[in-house]
Amino acid sequence: MSFSERERFIYHAATLMTMQHLQALSKSDLQKNLRAVQNNRCAGLTDKQVERIFLDVEHEVLEMMRNAQEDPVLKAREKYRQKNMRKLEKSCAKRQGYKKREFAEDIQEEWK
Repeated sequence: MSFSERERFIYHAATLMTMQHLQALSKSDLQKNLRAVQNNRCAGLTDKQVERIFLDVEHEVLEMMRNAQEDPVLKAREKYRQKNMRKLEKSCAKRQGYKKREFAEDIQEEWK
């Protein structure tokens, strides 16, 4: 593989952080897995280097967020998303008591 240890760690950290964001990993599991990646796949990285990687990634995310707030295309996309979320919430609020049947009635009769 042509990744350096630093690149390999960034790759695994991004993957694990995404899994944690999607709630596939708990925060403690994330920390354990990151420590395992550091020990097993990136043994040459020191704790200080890992800390520096996290600071660099945090800086990059903050810069991206700042730029996204200034980008007119992203502003328009966010405005559109918020507008549609309000519509979706209203339509869901109207159908609170609605329960979808699991199977069609003729299928239910066949299974009886």
